[in-house]
Amino acid sequence: MDDGDNLIPLGDPLFGSSVRLRNQVVSLQETHIFSPQVINNFTAGFSRAAFNYDSFGLVPFPASASFVTGAAPGGITFGGVTTSGVAAITAAGTSNAGGSGNRRNLFTYSDGLQIVKGTHQVTVGVWFQRLRDNENTASRRLGLASFASFQTFLQGTTTNFQVLPNPNELGWRSWYGAWYFEDAIKLRPNLTLQVGVRHEFTTGWNEVSGRAANYITDAQGLLVTTPRIGSSAYTENNAKRLFGPRVSLAWDVFGNGKTALRAGYGMYYSLIDDLSFLLNSLPPANGSITLTGSLPSFVPINPLAPVAPSCGPGVPSPCTVYAPQGIQANAKTPTVQEWKFTLEQQLDRNTVLRMSYVGSFGYHGFVSVDPNAVPTQICSAITCVSGGTGAARGSVPQGAEYIPVSPTRPNPYVGAGFFWFTEGNTSYNALQVDVSRRLTYGLQFRANYTWSKNLDINSGLTGAQANNQPQMVMNRNDLHRDWGPSALDITNQSSISAGYEMPFGRGKHWLRDAGGLADKLASGWQLNAITTLMSGFPFTPQVGSNRSGDGDTRNPDRPSVNPAFTGTVLLRKPTQWFDPNAYVLPTVGTFGNLGRGTLRGPGLADLDLSLFKKTAISERASLQFRAEFFNVLNHANFGTPNAVVFSGATYSGSAGLVTATATTSRQIQFGMKLAF
Repeated sequence: MDDGDNLIPLGDPLFGSSVRLRNQVVSLQETHIFSPQVINNFTAGFSRAAFNYDSFGLVPFPASASFVTGAAPGGITFGGVTTSGVAAITAAGTSNAGGSGNRRNLFTYSDGLQIVKGTHQVTVGVWFQRLRDNENTASRRLGLASFASFQTFLQGTTTNFQVLPNPNELGWRSWYGAWYFEDAIKLRPNLTLQVGVRHEFTTGWNEVSGRAANYITDAQGLLVTTPRIGSSAYTENNAKRLFGPRVSLAWDVFGNGKTALRAGYGMYYSLIDDLSFLLNSLPPANGSITLTGSLPSFVPINPLAPVAPSCGPGVPSPCTVYAPQGIQANAKTPTVQEWKFTLEQQLDRNTVLRMSYVGSFGYHGFVSVDPNAVPTQICSAITCVSGGTGAARGSVPQGAEYIPVSPTRPNPYVGAGFFWFTEGNTSYNALQVDVSRRLTYGLQFRANYTWSKNLDINSGLTGAQANNQPQMVMNRNDLHRDWGPSALDITNQSSISAGYEMPFGRGKHWLRDAGGLADKLASGWQLNAITTLMSGFPFTPQVGSNRSGDGDTRNPDRPSVNPAFTGTVLLRKPTQWFDPNAYVLPTVGTFGNLGRGTLRGPGLADLDLSLFKKTAISERASLQFRAEFFNVLNHANFGTPNAVVFSGATYSGSAGLVTATATTSRQIQFGMKLAF
C-alpha cells in the first residue's frame, strides 16, 4: 500500500496556488498451479487519486477589479486564446480554476489462465474495472473576458465573456471490461506464431444521480439550445463490441540465435475514461454563462442571484446565453491499427543491432470543434460580401469559399461551442535503429535513432496542451485542411547513454594490487553520460483573431502565404524565429491558405553527466558519492516561438519571439547515500 500527499507550489508574484495530490494503491494477487502445464493468476486492486487545486491571493484587490462579486479578479485574453496561451493576461488574483478538485477511485479485477500443451501455449483471461469519479472541476469560476485586440481591451468591448459563478460536484460512474484469447504456436524449433483476439466494452459515461448533461444536434445538425439531461452523456453507446485481433511472428532465421526477424500487427482501442473536463461545465448543474459587448455593462456577476432562463424563441429578456460544450453524443471509440517489422542481428557476443519499421493508422480520434460556428459558402454571384459575425467586411470573387455576413451563429441562443468529436485520423511511420552493448570491460552503452513522420488533424485538445498548435480545427466542416504534422512530430531523434566503470583499484587494470587507503580512494569510480538530440517541433503561425468571422473565438485563424515574399521564412533567431512578412492577412470573412504545422521550432541538444564513487565500509555497508551535471555544456535550448503574426491589421512586434527555454541552464548537484 502506498499513500502519498504531495504539495506542488505554482509561483506568481500576485497570487499563490498549489496542487495537492493524494494517491493510494492496494493490490492482492493469487497464483494457483494446477499442474506444470496449467497456471492461473488472479489479481484484485484498488487505487484512489485525489486532486485539489488550491489558490489564494497574496495581495488585496479592490472589489471593483472582480468580475464575480466577492471573488478574486478574473482572466483576460486577446485574440481568442485561453489564459494559458501566449496572448493572455492571466488572472491578477487567484486562478480561474482555483478551488477545483476530484476523487477518482478504480476497482480492478483480472484473472488469467495459461495452458501449455504440445506446441501450443494458450492464454485466456478476463479483466474488469469499476470507475467512480467525483468531480468538482468546472472552470471559469472567476470569469474570463476575451478581447479581439489591445485596443478593444482599453475600450472594454469584449468578443466573449464566460463565467460559472456557482459550481457543483458531479459523480461519474462506468464499468470497463474485456476478455482475451491468445495462442503461441511453435510451428518449428526456430519459428513461433502468435494469434489472438481481445474484446473490450464499457457501459458508457454515466452520472450517479442522473445529472449527465450534454448538448445534442437536431436533424439539420444544429445545436439544440437546451442540453439533454439523463443518466448517460451518450445517446448511443458504441463501445460494446470492440474486437481487436493480434498476430505476431518470431523467426530465428538461421537457427543459431544470432539473426531474428519479428513482425506483428494489432488493433487497439483507447477506452474513453475521462470526459469530465467538458461535461462538468454544462447547465443546469454547472452552466457557463456567455455574454458579449461592453464589459462594464454586465459585471460584477452576483453568484447568489438566480440565473435567468435560457434564451430562445419567445423568451423575454433578461435571458441567459450559455457557452455550450460537450462530446459527440454518439461518440465512437478511438482506434489505432499498429504494425511493426524488426530485424535483430548479433554483431558480436556482447553487441546487438536492431532495425525496425513501425507504422500505425488511427481513426475515431478526438478533435476539438465548435459546432456552432458559421459555415462557409461558395460565392455564386460576381462578388460576395464576407465577414461572418465580425464588424469588418470583405469582398470575394465568384467561386471563392467565404463566410457570409451573419450577425449571429447558427443557433443564436447559445454561444461559441467547445466539443470533442470522434472524427480525427492519425498516421505514424518511423525507421528505428538501436545498438546496445552489455557490460564488457567496464563499458556498456546504448545508442538509438528514430526518423519518423507523425500526422494528425488535431493534437492539442485543450488550451493548456495546444502550445505549438491551435487548440481547435480551423474549419469544422473541412477537417482535411488541418491534416498535417502532429504537435508531437519529431523528424529526427537520437539518444546515446553510456556507463564506464573506471579501471582503477584492486583487481582492475590499474592499481590492481592496491590496498588499504589507496584502494579505498582509487576503486569504485563510475562515469555515466546521456546525450539527447532532437529536431524541432512543428508550429502553426496564427492571425491572432477570428478574422474569418465564423464565431469560433477559441481558435485564432491562420494567415495566408504572401505571394510577394522572396526571403527566408525561418530566420532561426531567438528575437525573431520566423519572418512575419512571409504572411498576409486573408480577406475578412475567409480562411487563410496556410497549412497547419508548416514551420519548425528550435531543436534540442543536451548532455548530462554523472560521476559515482562507491566505497565499501564493511561487508554489509557501503557509501556512494554522486556528482551530477545536467546540461553540462550549458547549451541554450529554446522553446516554441510566439506564433501570433498580427496585432490587429499590422504585424506584431513579438511575432517569432522566443520567450522561454525548453531546458534549464547548467545544473550541478552532489549527493551522498549510505546503503546497509
